Amino acid sequence: MKESVLSKIALRLSYAVYLLVIVVVCDVLVFNKLLDFGYPNHYGEEVERHPAAYVGFTGKPFARDHNELGFRGPSLEEAAANDLKVAFFGGSTGYRGDPPIPTVVEATLERLLNRDVFVANYSVVSSNHRQHLHGLLEYFNGAQPDLVIFYGGFNEMLGAADYDPRPGYPYNHFYRADTGAFTKVLIEHSAIAAEIDKAFGILSGIGPLRRKEQPLSDNWNSRVADKYFETLSLANQLTSSYASSRFGRAKFMAFYQPYIVKPEFRTAHLGVRDRIQAAPYLFDVSSSYDGLGMSVYTDPVHVEQVAKNVMGEKIGEIVAEELQRAGHAIEE
Repeated sequence: MKESVLSKIALRLSYAVYLLVIVVVCDVLVFNKLLDFGYPNHYGEEVERHPAAYVGFTGKPFARDHNELGFRGPSLEEAAANDLKVAFFGGSTGYRGDPPIPTVVEATLERLLNRDVFVANYSVVSSNHRQHLHGLLEYFNGAQPDLVIFYGGFNEMLGAADYDPRPGYPYNHFYRADTGAFTKVLIEHSAIAAEIDKAFGILSGIGPLRRKEQPLSDNWNSRVADKYFETLSLANQLTSSYASSRFGRAKFMAFYQPYIVKPEFRTAHLGVRDRIQAAPYLFDVSSSYDGLGMSVYTDPVHVEQVAKNVMGEKIGEIVAEELQRAGHAIEE
């Protein structure tokens, strides 16, 4: 009788183990690997978002067309002595494109100013201006720019509502810095655990963060806008500390980009546009795509190449006009 009970227990345990193995195989191999359910892999992706001290992440050095610092194309140190040296900081909208916006800016400035211009592209996919502010401290120990351009607005404000909602934080900080190693392994390989976390945020901790920060509330909208302007003000002050052989001190210009504005953020967006008018180094180009139609957007912020060309030319025209208006006749 006792052996019969033990046999039944052993049999049930065997069934339970078999069932567990089947569930794990389906979870990890079928749902996760074959059907592509699971956690977004971009949080830990290291070609476009390679961990970097102080700035959170850059591109991976020497991958694709990245230079030794992880940015697309040649670095500022490769500029000729007589070039007008420009450092362009942005997120994916500055990184992507063939050509990307900074390259179009360079060509436009050379045409309008009739001189050699070198635009180094410091844009990093998913990065924000707070990271770019730290980049100003890290990347100009050798050659220093005559002009620094920040291009963004989406990642700094509305885009943060879908990721780490803390104003100014890198979009994946909650994951790379705050999520434990075991939890990362679990949600990266288990589709079931990943889908639970995507729905409730209880494993990675993004859920409690969102409940605390209340993204797209009036208070949150106000705080991310304040952080945006605070960051640009600090970037302007820091840039002016760099010596420029052409201007005496380097100049700073920031451009507020176009994006599809959610209804919950529309009032904040209009407020940002109003506040831009009060700062001489800020420029609102958020309506530059209006004549192209909504079909030019591939998602809320990314656009087709024709729009990138429009933006590069627009920024180049504004920069040239501002330099000439300030009395910098730099034709050669």
